[in-house]
Amino acid sequence: MRLIKLINIQRKETPIYYRKEYSAEAVLEFLEKNLGIAVEFVVEHKPVGGVDVRVSLLDELDYPLLPVVNTIKTHILDLQDQGKLP
Repeated sequence: MRLIKLINIQRKETPIYYRKEYSAEAVLEFLEKNLGIAVEFVVEHKPVGGVDVRVSLLDELDYPLLPVVNTIKTHILDLQDQGKLP
């Protein structure tokens, strides 16, 4: 399993300035086939520094969830560090 990219990243409006909610589609490669799954994630800045990322998969997936979620979280943190999230 390999994450190719996150596409259609949409930011949801929230009244809390340190918490940003997003929806997107994750394009994953399984056994040389590409699969798109809907995801929602939250990027929250902690009061003492650092960032907490929570990911929810909205579609069913026939693969262990923990490696998929960890891969998506790592990619989201990279996008956050590069300033590429809306």
